Amino acid sequence: MRTHFVSFFVVCICILGLPAYGETSTAYIAPLAKESLLLDIEPVSDEKIIVVGERGHILESTNGLDWQQQTVPTTATLTAVFFLTPQLGWAVGHDATILVTQDGGQSWAIQQQNPELEKPLMDIHFFDQQNGIAIGAYGLFYRTEDGGQSWNRELHAEFLNKDDQEYLADLKQEDEQLYKQELSSILPHLNRLSSVVNHRIYLAGEAGLLAFSDDNGRHWQRMDVDYYGSFFAVHHYDTGEVLVAGLRGNVFSFKNNQWSSIDSHTTSSFNSIVELTDERTLLVGNNGRTLLLKDGQGVLSQSPDGKAIIDALVFKGQVIAATEAGIKLLDVK
Repeated sequence: MRTHFVSFFVVCICILGLPAYGETSTAYIAPLAKESLLLDIEPVSDEKIIVVGERGHILESTNGLDWQQQTVPTTATLTAVFFLTPQLGWAVGHDATILVTQDGGQSWAIQQQNPELEKPLMDIHFFDQQNGIAIGAYGLFYRTEDGGQSWNRELHAEFLNKDDQEYLADLKQEDEQLYKQELSSILPHLNRLSSVVNHRIYLAGEAGLLAFSDDNGRHWQRMDVDYYGSFFAVHHYDTGEVLVAGLRGNVFSFKNNQWSSIDSHTTSSFNSIVELTDERTLLVGNNGRTLLLKDGQGVLSQSPDGKAIIDALVFKGQVIAATEAGIKLLDVK
């Protein structure tokens, strides 16, 4: 179940960018790719997982220990990957890059890439084989209704605070073109999408942005949280509860129609939220920090190397993480 992402550490990488390395060329098959900066890890099926990261690296594993790098038609840094079925999946990254695979990640093709835009995509979600959305920095938002053959950009004023929305509403009545330019210039970074539960999807972003949609992302309702920093992770439980986390260790839970703050015992930013199989939830973050939650209480730990943990999942009884220093197994007690 996917949920997470991008700490301040990763946002800086995505926005400032890594060296170009010729984004439209084929990714170099690197012997130490599994030890490089890796930014997202996702299940393909019960028998396979995939991780993506810098320089277009995509690696797959069937046991979490041995990894095989795939041939990829770009060296753009990849920030997120999503699989709708064990065969059909997408990855997104720098230069508004969108890749697709139809054979479980064995081969990849470019659906979109726009280096001139100089904006990274941060996450992607498909609701079915035809309809999907991709989000990113500076309010970047794309939609497809044909399986990714074409992607159309959308501007969502709903992501702004009330005062900005009122200002733009007045501007729209006066000058439609100026309204679009102004809206495009002030939209916040869109960092992460949740899984869909009961037809609802959540979006987390910059400046305390948390919003939900019940119509596949066509319209959004912003939620008020008593916090104005960035959210990098959002998780939607089957019970309807929502957990969000982000900058400087801020964690909030939404249930029974109200928000409550959770003491994380740290100021390290959290990047991802992993629902474990025993009513526990693991938050992973910068400086190797992990927070194990159960019944609203957290136990803080730190990995020995102190490297930022960007994402993690449970696979065949192991908690496997994508970190700034490659693939690692986490000891979760």
